[in-house]
Amino acid sequence: MRVLMLSAITVGVLHSLAPDHWLPFVMLGRAQKWSQLRLMLSTILAGLGHVTSSLAIGAIGVFLGMAAERVNLWESTRGNIASLLLIGFGLAYMVWGIKNYGRKHSHALDHAKTASYWTIFALIVFGPCEPLIPLLFVGYGYGWAVVFVVFLLFGLATIGMMLLQVHLVYYGVSLLRIHWLEHASDIIAGGVIAATGVAIRVLGI
Repeated sequence: MRVLMLSAITVGVLHSLAPDHWLPFVMLGRAQKWSQLRLMLSTILAGLGHVTSSLAIGAIGVFLGMAAERVNLWESTRGNIASLLLIGFGLAYMVWGIKNYGRKHSHALDHAKTASYWTIFALIVFGPCEPLIPLLFVGYGYGWAVVFVVFLLFGLATIGMMLLQVHLVYYGVSLLRIHWLEHASDIIAGGVIAATGVAIRVLGI
């Protein structure tokens, strides 16, 4: 059982290295000038939704007596759709940034930026945690209490690593003091988010 617990932590850390787990938050946060508190809370909220959605699918699979491979197929399908949606959102946000380039602050811009976060949140939640599924099925062999512990360790490792990467990269990006980058931050953010979706599809991560 110790091996299972260690695996949950290790897989959670490695799984969260994928750029779609942290790069969209860095780019949106930088473009919209989020505070560190908002950046961290936004990442935690999305991370919780991300791992919980896969727990729900895994639990349903266990209840229905499905094989782990079949549940993973569902998760893989979710991943393919999520990457396409991420590309679409990135391109749409980039176009929005071009359209609103140089515009002064307004309530309409605030509403659009709020909507952009919740769109990213939904995409992260919809995205799969494929490595969690086999761990849940193995844990079920020891009982539901172990399934919960596996989920807890995986979730803490995933969200903790997401927070670490977001904090470090956001800090690194904030050191760049290039004037034109500041004004084109929404355009750049959209392009990077779209590129992240492309990388996920091409590399299969």
